[in-house]
Amino acid sequence: MATATVRAAAMNGWESFLEDRTGAPVLSDGPPPDSMPLAEFVRFSEDVVARTRDVAIPWLAGGNYDLAALGPLGDAINSAGRVGSALRRLVDYFSLLQDCTDIRLGLEDDMAAVSYRILDPDIWPRHHDAMFTLGIVSQILKRGTRGGWDKIEFAFEAESHEMRGDIGKVVCAPCTFGADTNQIRFPAALLDLALPAQANPQVADVRQLTRSIVTKRRETPLVDRLSQMVLRDLNTRGIEQERFAREMGMSSRTLRRKLTEQGSSFQQVLDECRMRQAVFEFRVRPDLSIAQIALRLGYAEHSNFTRAFHRWSGVSPQAYRGKLAGTAH
Repeated sequence: MATATVRAAAMNGWESFLEDRTGAPVLSDGPPPDSMPLAEFVRFSEDVVARTRDVAIPWLAGGNYDLAALGPLGDAINSAGRVGSALRRLVDYFSLLQDCTDIRLGLEDDMAAVSYRILDPDIWPRHHDAMFTLGIVSQILKRGTRGGWDKIEFAFEAESHEMRGDIGKVVCAPCTFGADTNQIRFPAALLDLALPAQANPQVADVRQLTRSIVTKRRETPLVDRLSQMVLRDLNTRGIEQERFAREMGMSSRTLRRKLTEQGSSFQQVLDECRMRQAVFEFRVRPDLSIAQIALRLGYAEHSNFTRAFHRWSGVSPQAYRGKLAGTAH
């Protein structure tokens, strides 16, 4: 897969929360690039919390982020009339800001949720970029509620001790940990709340954003697009070649042909994603058995997973996990 990137504007606003903090990372001088590796931004956010020992900084940076820095997408969010339309625009066009990320707005009964998860299994730890992004979501919610914060809940991929602080006190809401995604849940009625008009609003060209999304997808190599879909759906739903092909606007036959032209196949992409995700599971869920991890990856028999992993890595899953545990210590 190509290196995932994030708009360098994600760094905006962090400085004000790093001032007068001994040992805080120093942002480089000079004009920033348009984008930066996503792994670099994630490392930055982790380093901020590790050095300052202040878990609130990413949350505050997101909650106070100037959305106008996001350019046309920021204009589209700021010009939305209601909370729901603002969140929908953030979710629908998020890939223009950050690659290889699954972000969704969903409804279940009387609750709504925005979930956020980086798909690249090689990027870990990745705790505080989620705090930053969910902080941006919280900013939109608070605009609609005029600062109200009732019946809000959070879930995080990380375990509570990995977050380096009392997250519940930071977000002022109940939190659960060790989840499959990072999520903020709130009453669905909030989606219908009107947003206050922005001073001197910029005209939002939503159609241009849609065209930009289409262009970005066309420019992304097919293997990378397919890999992101597989990583998105592992652990959550069945991996179906036909469904992925439809999502990409082609038939299964065309998908197979195009993958062959690029020297790959659906099974090769699936196997590679499963193996990379397996390593991620070893890191994040050390208490799960090999059989449980195999099931999460879509293997009916853990022996099939063991053989596939040995072909991929040269060692058994047990040996690889043991090596990771030794490195961690």
